[in-house]
Amino acid sequence: MGAVGTFEHMARIALNGRLLVPGKMEGIGRFTLRCLEGLVALRPNDSFLLLVDRPDDDLFHLGPNVEVRRIRIPARRPWLIRWWFGRPMSRVLKSWKADAFVSLEGPVATQMPSDFPQLSVIHDLNFEHRPEGLPARWANYYTTEFPKYARRADVLGTVSEFSRRDLGRTYGLDASAIQVFSNAADELFQPAADRDVDRAQKSYAEGRPYVLFVGSLHPRKNVEGLLAAFEMYCRQGGSWDLVVVGVAMWSEALPRMSEEVAPRVHFAGRLDQGDLVLAVSGARGLVFVPWFEGFGVPVVEAMACGVPVIASNVTSLPEVCGDAAFALVDPSETSSIAAEMTRLESDPEAAVEAAERGLRRAKEFSWSATAAKLSAALNLILPES
Repeated sequence: MGAVGTFEHMARIALNGRLLVPGKMEGIGRFTLRCLEGLVALRPNDSFLLLVDRPDDDLFHLGPNVEVRRIRIPARRPWLIRWWFGRPMSRVLKSWKADAFVSLEGPVATQMPSDFPQLSVIHDLNFEHRPEGLPARWANYYTTEFPKYARRADVLGTVSEFSRRDLGRTYGLDASAIQVFSNAADELFQPAADRDVDRAQKSYAEGRPYVLFVGSLHPRKNVEGLLAAFEMYCRQGGSWDLVVVGVAMWSEALPRMSEEVAPRVHFAGRLDQGDLVLAVSGARGLVFVPWFEGFGVPVVEAMACGVPVIASNVTSLPEVCGDAAFALVDPSETSSIAAEMTRLESDPEAAVEAAERGLRRAKEFSWSATAAKLSAALNLILPES
């Protein structure tokens, strides 16, 4: 462990930028980007080294005090990730004379000495509880390596109280020592004007009102259950369409819809930030009913847009929603999901009340607050002058 104290002289801090993927930013990558942007801005007198595995891109240039270094190993498979975070990274960190390493996706620099300060954020342990949803090589990597990363980190963080308790319980750690660095919605997520709602409906649902799902098409997201619930909602007279934003992480096969309902389900694929804001803010509701979630960023993004949320009543989602959800539902109860979708359409007064609660709740999460907490945690492990 590094010495505890306030760091007063200029620090040299290395940053893991592996998940900063231009044009293909996923949830943890966006968390990494926003946190690192804030951290760099808060520490203008420190020097940063951003380590990436891709050719240079404007995305990587987080500030004038950030040097970018590419480790030329495409760290996108388990064995390559192990290699990237091993000897090649340690050589760079030692030659650059780094004082600490920050990794906001879990892995740490495995070949550095045990007294080298490292901060790691593990977002959730879905792979421990639902490994059947992953290809075997990835499940093996996560379940073998992540317990080691958690125990090696001098500061271990996660994104919710649920995940903090889960990390402590599953890995036999002191949960009280694990810090929570929450996600937030970007400032672009705002309520839409009427003309933008119309534009969203024309862009994503052939001009019709719609409810929305945002997330990877992955077994833990329960897209299969969502589609079954939507079909039930349609058969019960529901008139809205469903827009699904996201792509398959692996090679997921989704259930076939009936010929009657299939034309009302629109797969938008991956959207860039501007298009995602339009799709979310133009929706009548977000229906987000995964089996397991470490935080649930789409929930806060929808709330920030004044869009009512139907969410799962399991894992972190009740915590993130607070009292602001339109409804919390058992993700295994397809009929309950369908019933809440029907109620969302038929009870506009309740929908408006949920939207107002959501707007207030979304303001409780901010990237600036998370970055400040991250900077304070970093001070705990940097060596004293």
